[in-house]
Amino acid sequence: MSQNQKNKQNILDLFPKINFFEDLNENTLDKFAELATIQSFQNSETIILAGDTHDIFFFITNGQAKLLYEGKNSKESVLGLLNIGDFFGEIQLFNENIFSNISVKAEEECQIIIFKAKDFLDEISKDSKLFMAFLTEQSRKLNRAYMHIASLTMSSTKKRVLTCLMLLIEESGIRVPHDGRVITKLKNRPTQQQIAELSGTTRETVNREMAILIKEGYIELSEKDLILFKELRVED
Repeated sequence: MSQNQKNKQNILDLFPKINFFEDLNENTLDKFAELATIQSFQNSETIILAGDTHDIFFFITNGQAKLLYEGKNSKESVLGLLNIGDFFGEIQLFNENIFSNISVKAEEECQIIIFKAKDFLDEISKDSKLFMAFLTEQSRKLNRAYMHIASLTMSSTKKRVLTCLMLLIEESGIRVPHDGRVITKLKNRPTQQQIAELSGTTRETVNREMAILIKEGYIELSEKDLILFKELRVED
């Protein structure tokens, strides 16, 4: 098997990790695999730098990456986390001339599947169902961004932390049986520092608010997971 064939097979093996590719037939997957490359990044390594005229679209297949807004005086604000199956690059996908202030950095060792933006757009445009699947994923991502923006407008740090947790649970939580009932589990939960960055507060504040939630029986921390026993609410 040639190196190109090995690379293609590696990409095909990674596609099942990504929801966007899960219902595609073998021929379509082969076409995407021929267009893609794989690249790995170490912790804190820059994947995309704000202001770069990049022409790529990528999916996370292993690890995690962080979205950063590069503001004035080089101040960074954390906009969100990209986990396995998440994508980035849609800003330039439909308009390559748009200037982006968003950087993407590996939050830990991670691996991505990369497409040239034009190649990816050309491929999904050939099939209306495929294009709609992409728009559905994009709508989900846009809703997550709106919720994050809304959380940052809240004056109370408690509300910001609660909203951040609710967003993370809604986005990545799964329903599982537990002691005769069904609860929600957030696997590989973000660290308190990550939650603090996402909610615009401090790690100490996150630690305090999560301790209250644990004491009141809303959540439990189990190894790397967060278990939700009662629905979280942000009161007016």
